Amino acid sequence: MSIIFAVITAAILITVGILRAKRPVTEKETVIVRRFVHPGHTWLRMTEDGDALVGMDDFAQSLIGTIDEVALPRMLRRLEQGGPALQVWHGHRRVTLVSPVTGRVVAKNEMVLHNPSLVNTAPYGDGWLLRVRPKKVLLQQRNLLTGKAVQRWMDTVRTQLAAFFVTTPALMYQDGGELVENLADRCSDDEWDKITKTFFLTDATTAF
Repeated sequence: MSIIFAVITAAILITVGILRAKRPVTEKETVIVRRFVHPGHTWLRMTEDGDALVGMDDFAQSLIGTIDEVALPRMLRRLEQGGPALQVWHGHRRVTLVSPVTGRVVAKNEMVLHNPSLVNTAPYGDGWLLRVRPKKVLLQQRNLLTGKAVQRWMDTVRTQLAAFFVTTPALMYQDGGELVENLADRCSDDEWDKITKTFFLTDATTAF
């Protein structure tokens, strides 16, 4: 009798094992990364150790065009929220970008320095620019946009850009409403100066 019981128990265990093996593996839940965006088109994302990664948003890299060169601040330099933080070049066009956060620079993305086009291909990933140790970051985040507010703001920005070029042929869109590549090449010097003041909140005289 005990032998029969043992055989039945073993069969049950084997069956349970087979059923568990056939059970579909559920995918891990996607981790939602909270990103904060400055009106000057830079962003920050907090790291697990409390630092802030800083980069350029997708609209900025599309508007500027192919990034040919990047100049980043020296290590331990103190940045001010809304103050000049870095510069990028597209051909002879130079743009100074502001910092979305106050703090000291603790790391620079060396990959971007050697391969600036990463800013174009992965502006929110490998194309990050600076790592900043922030000061009172929770207070500073109140001056930034996040979540659905970013999309609403970007819709307004695109409308503003279209109105900016309403009397010139410089602004052209590809299929799907994307900006043409290297729009900066189509602008006059005066137009580009107005663009940097309007959308990047800096100009050619902004010290870096």
